[in-house]
Amino acid sequence: MIVFPIVSSVLAALCGLVLARDAIARPRPDKVIWAFAFAMFALAAGADAAGIAFGWTTWLARLYYMTGPALVVAYLAIGQLYLLAPDRMRRIGPGLALLVTALWVSLVVNAPMDMSLLADEGWEAIERGPELIGTAIAINTIGTLIIVGGTGWSAIRFWRRRDMKNRMIGCLLICAGTLAVAAGGSLTRLGHYEYLYIAMSFGIALIFLGVLVARTPDGAKVTRTVVRESGQPVAVTTGGISYIEAMLLERSDAEIDEMCTGWSVAREAGESLSRSDARRAWRLRTLLSPDAAVAFDAQSIPARRQVTVLYHEVIAWERHAREEIAEIVTTPSDASRRARG
Repeated sequence: MIVFPIVSSVLAALCGLVLARDAIARPRPDKVIWAFAFAMFALAAGADAAGIAFGWTTWLARLYYMTGPALVVAYLAIGQLYLLAPDRMRRIGPGLALLVTALWVSLVVNAPMDMSLLADEGWEAIERGPELIGTAIAINTIGTLIIVGGTGWSAIRFWRRRDMKNRMIGCLLICAGTLAVAAGGSLTRLGHYEYLYIAMSFGIALIFLGVLVARTPDGAKVTRTVVRESGQPVAVTTGGISYIEAMLLERSDAEIDEMCTGWSVAREAGESLSRSDARRAWRLRTLLSPDAAVAFDAQSIPARRQVTVLYHEVIAWERHAREEIAEIVTTPSDASRRARG
């Protein structure tokens, strides 16, 4: 029995760490709140495992019930709403998250506990009155509908547009994982606690896989050699360049903004490029086909900056990181010696 809570806790913690790392590298509210959601799930499953292994205490029981049964779904749903309506959620999202959290925590903290059941029943010793039960049902029902509806709608939209296949698959996996987690909660309410973490572990694994797949840019990583105008050859990921070229040649400015934002590159204001941005934009331009280069030049400056950041910091970040390290450790004298040699 203890194995499944541990597995669920580890999977949730891994997913939370991945999202937290992304949020630090490129801050976005949906990533931050989803990272909190998985951290809470990890705490809930960890508290359950600790109670089984070492014995239940009142604070372990309340910790489990505060983090697990409702707030995880609530935070996942709020993160989904940030993706569906970012402008509106910027205004009401923080207040909504605080309101739901304060309401649920206060209900759990003030719920009576039957101490005679604590040692054997764990968190089941918390006496769940109509307010607690009604709030849990409302949060889980509304939250699940938002997550499943939002990810399902996004997957259908990507399928109709015939692009961002990985995002579509990721949305479907997240949707399926959410349904599996909801099914685990339903089994518990029907008296089948032994199946809870089997469904939870499977659901979290699907959500974790969905997050990983959705983060992966489309296109196979096939390399070809391109000679820059300076005469220097460079290896290029054709899948990434093809994706950038399709974006430039076939999309409007608003669609480019939407697609880049979907890959964590939000548009920045400003009608001029910094020297560093201009160099990186020119570097990308030299890798494009002639038609795509013309389309790149025709875009607005914010769009060019956005596409440049998408290519260098998301699609080809590993190769560029290696190049930057090589440039740092290679001094001009080393280069001149190689040239003479």
